[in-house]
Amino acid sequence: MNLQPIWSTAISLVFLLVGGIAVYIMLAVQGRRDAPDYSRYVRWHRRAGWLFVILFLGMFIFMVARIQNYWEESSARIALHVVLSMALFLLLVLKAAIPRFFPNLLKHMFPLGVSVYLAAFTLVWITAGYFLVWKYQGVPYLYHGEYPSHLLEEDIGKLLFIDKCSTCHLLENIMQARSAQSWEDVVSRMVELAAPRIRPGEGAQILHYLSRTHIPEPRPQGTVLERFCLPCHSRPSEILVGDHSRNEWLEIVLEMREYGPEIIPADQVEGIVDFLVQDKE
Repeated sequence: MNLQPIWSTAISLVFLLVGGIAVYIMLAVQGRRDAPDYSRYVRWHRRAGWLFVILFLGMFIFMVARIQNYWEESSARIALHVVLSMALFLLLVLKAAIPRFFPNLLKHMFPLGVSVYLAAFTLVWITAGYFLVWKYQGVPYLYHGEYPSHLLEEDIGKLLFIDKCSTCHLLENIMQARSAQSWEDVVSRMVELAAPRIRPGEGAQILHYLSRTHIPEPRPQGTVLERFCLPCHSRPSEILVGDHSRNEWLEIVLEMREYGPEIIPADQVEGIVDFLVQDKE
């Protein structure tokens, strides 16, 4: 299971709030001139501390699951996030062990607690803070969890298309307009072929982008080229290249029909081939 960024960010902010309460209680107990209700403060500090630990362990488990899905080399920001997570885990183990096994070190609990919170604050803000900045700027945010099928965004699909497909293809060679069904077939095949680099949720985002921006636009009026070829091609010179025989033109038209069967009906294939053969004579 992978949390969506908005939910993991919300949990991270609650995590920081709970940790901040625990730190404030420590400050109140050790820093005030008037003596507080010590037993009550300690009770609330323990409750906040254990809630802090539970939230961290939950996020830690989800982080490990996400790391397992990584295919590319992690960025410096993500690598730092992982290192801080491991360091925070060890600090929390140490903080829990001192009162039970090393009581003579209790005098060091306050600086240790502050260190825990500083590590947690940095840990959260290099990820949740990064996400919030991107959301504020209106920039789509790419993450390493699985994308839910009901959350399709064209901008995210575009970024994933550039990131995932450019590894193996020149983008200008694969951005030719296709029918929605043709794009679905192609993307499904690429997801299967490139797994685990392209996960199904990422494929869905890519397909959403392509099927909204790179499908043929029917032209019911005009010449044969305008009606059947230019919905996908930008200019006639892209089409009328080379000296092809009738059989070769037939193969080309049938191949193009696979990209856009609604643009090139089966009963129009022979007529298109006749036009292309005559145009080259």
